[in-house]
Amino acid sequence: MARLMRSHDWAATSLGTPDRWPTALKVALRLLLTSRFEMWLGWGPDINFFYNDAYRPTLGTKHPRSLAVPTQTLWAEIWDDIKDRLATVYQTGESTWDRALLLLLERNGYTEESYHTFSYSPLIGDIGRVEGVFCAVSEETNRVISERRLAALRELASGLAAAQEQAEVFAAIGAALSYNDRDLPFSLVYLFQDDAAPALVASAGIAPDHPLAAADHWNLARASAGKGAIVEEAPAGDLPHGAWARPPRHVAIVPLAGRRNHRPRGAIVVGLNPYRPADDDYLSFLELLAGQIASRLASLEVMERRTRERDRVHELFRQAPSFMCILAGPEHRFELVNDAYLRLVGHRDLIGLPVREALPEIAGQGFFELLDGVFASGEPFVGRNLPVALQRTAGDASEERFVHLVYQPTFDSNGAVTGIFVDGYDVTDQKSAEDQLRQLNDTLEQRVAERTEELRMALEQLHREARERETVEQALRQSQKLEALGKLTGGVAHDFNNLLQVISGNLQLLTRDVAGQPRAEKRVENAMAGVMRGAKLASQLLAFGRRQPLEPKVLNLGRLVGSMDDLLRRSLGEDVEIETIIAGGLWNTLIDPGQIENAILNLAINARDAMAGGGRLTIEARNAYLDDDYCRQHDDVQPGQYVMIAVTDTGSGIPREILDQVFEPFFSTKPEGKGTGLGLSMVHGLVKQSGGHVRIYSEVNEGTTIRLYLPRAVQDEDLITDTSAAPVRGGSETVLVVEDDDEVRDTAVALLSELGYRVLKSRDAASALSVIESGIPIDLLFTDVVMPGPLRSPELARRAKERLPQLAVLFTSGYTENAIVHHGRLDPGVELLSKPYTREALARKVRHVLGKDDEAGATPLPSDPAPEPPAQPS
Repeated sequence: MARLMRSHDWAATSLGTPDRWPTALKVALRLLLTSRFEMWLGWGPDINFFYNDAYRPTLGTKHPRSLAVPTQTLWAEIWDDIKDRLATVYQTGESTWDRALLLLLERNGYTEESYHTFSYSPLIGDIGRVEGVFCAVSEETNRVISERRLAALRELASGLAAAQEQAEVFAAIGAALSYNDRDLPFSLVYLFQDDAAPALVASAGIAPDHPLAAADHWNLARASAGKGAIVEEAPAGDLPHGAWARPPRHVAIVPLAGRRNHRPRGAIVVGLNPYRPADDDYLSFLELLAGQIASRLASLEVMERRTRERDRVHELFRQAPSFMCILAGPEHRFELVNDAYLRLVGHRDLIGLPVREALPEIAGQGFFELLDGVFASGEPFVGRNLPVALQRTAGDASEERFVHLVYQPTFDSNGAVTGIFVDGYDVTDQKSAEDQLRQLNDTLEQRVAERTEELRMALEQLHREARERETVEQALRQSQKLEALGKLTGGVAHDFNNLLQVISGNLQLLTRDVAGQPRAEKRVENAMAGVMRGAKLASQLLAFGRRQPLEPKVLNLGRLVGSMDDLLRRSLGEDVEIETIIAGGLWNTLIDPGQIENAILNLAINARDAMAGGGRLTIEARNAYLDDDYCRQHDDVQPGQYVMIAVTDTGSGIPREILDQVFEPFFSTKPEGKGTGLGLSMVHGLVKQSGGHVRIYSEVNEGTTIRLYLPRAVQDEDLITDTSAAPVRGGSETVLVVEDDDEVRDTAVALLSELGYRVLKSRDAASALSVIESGIPIDLLFTDVVMPGPLRSPELARRAKERLPQLAVLFTSGYTENAIVHHGRLDPGVELLSKPYTREALARKVRHVLGKDDEAGATPLPSDPAPEPPAQPS
């Protein structure tokens, strides 16, 4: 450009020769010619044009005839677009800036769509005013058009992905082709039918009834060869022009490839942008559009074919002669049922319902449990002639039917069970006919024998399958063992504690009769010690089975451990060195004070026994947080904040091979006769019933650590009142004793009478309610929890309180079941005296419940405490 400028005849221009040019122009030209960025400048009132080498591609064929030409002459085709911007610079001295401005240039022999980002800046002349304009420009035509076409492709892909039905796909094609009306002023999409005749399925920018939309107008057979896009001149007539002011000059016919015989499945007719050449980039864009459409149409054909196949299979499933259903998930929700199944169970709404909700009448017949077992084990179940009682019509009685059935588990790609396929036959009529024939015709005996043999073989097969499932079900049985033992211990504890109460009460009554007879007193004392050991055994059984009634309080375990120091030292002896470590800021926890104290003492005594010849016992209490990683390894605990108390000894330790057994009931590492094997079981049951977690660590000849994790309680610490320290007092109030066991009732009446109370008695809740309703003044209702009869003890207490609001209520029981204990804890406000109880415990509890310890009505009594046995290892 420098050579071109030097050789130019400047004298013939309004600018004159360069030696007369102002300094400002020369400086600007020096900057212009040395820059590698696209730049031009205009000078003078005619805005004579100067440009550098980088700007030459923008001029196209106008170079080199553009130098010093007035801008209005040079760019006449866009003068209306830029004149106001230039006027702003010259008149106000302010700069302008445009990003990707559309300019229709005539630089290559035709009007061309182009986009430019540029700024116009004023050039101040030597006289101090604007005499020129400086322009830095970047042509972005390729970027703008490429992004526009990519956006059109994305719009098409998004619309096709969301469309499922054929009509939705055609609508999505039309909508997406309308998105870019600069490159696609109008579009027509045709599909070839089976007879090769084209049919219009979508259009954009042109009405479907437009004369040019007729398929025979375009001779689409040319596209059937599949050789790529065909570009031809646009037909004469009123053509849609999209975003442009003039209609397309050319159209392209692009085949939609993809059928198995290599013939196109259709074609797209596109009106081309009148301001862009039909070059390879343009045609590649059209072929990408066609490829997306063809691919989606192909997948739509596959989907429709699969839908037809699915519908056919569904219809076969519906009409199948055997009853069928598909159950999903561990709740066994109905996903699909056929007509035969509905005929079996009665026409009712099943889809989406869990089987237990949909068929409640079959609860207890074993089918729910069979489904649970198949889902858990992944093993199929086959049953024959299974009886089932079904309520086939609402309001009618259940009807017994007999079925052959198969429970077949279904699996996902990872082998996990996802549901169960149920298939079978209603054989009720068949079985009835067989039974009748067996009764009427002895000649069928051989057939029956053969059938029996078949059933025997099937049963053997079921037995073989059951043995195969035994390993899988072992874990389930282990978890059920605790529940079964809990129920067993509950029943045993109820009767056993009633028996102990009779013995204990009569021994205490006998104490006064044998006063002054040393031999008799010693025997009574020994008998009472036996009662205490029996009561402790029953309590440990209930604790292991998580059936003991807890009275949890918000405690600080640091204070509790500190208060046990004297008890521990007396129980463990001088050979054991005791160290307690209580962390600062220890959290509170919710636990039964007496039970956790007993648990700590039990652990300490076990530790003493493991340290023959003495050793060190460490009791530590601190805060702990069990995180998700820990809880994933121990599925019986939830992540969160806990108070941890650890008991560590330096004893003999426990071998690793038996470490997992130490919490099992009646298992002991001590010599025979040295313990019941229930101590650790009781500790484990208490912690689990309180929502906690237990861990044991042990090394042979090194020692053992047992850690109890109890959930943190955010409430303030409760004030614990030790009623056992209260004086033993009687009273003169009226007590109604309700007890179904005659011997227990007589014992309780005798103890209360001896304490000075006026005593009424009833053998069941119903008769007790009659006494209350008779109007006799009653101060305390003392009732057993578990009694026969339609009226339960909690309901008796509720009705009694309605009639006598000031009435105090005290429950007693050897085992409460779930009457007043829920989730292992006494219901709020409930007072319970567990059997067997002593005369002193009864006296204190009655006074506590009546709330009259300090009143004149309370009568001090001489205390005859039952002997307290020394602490025993468990």
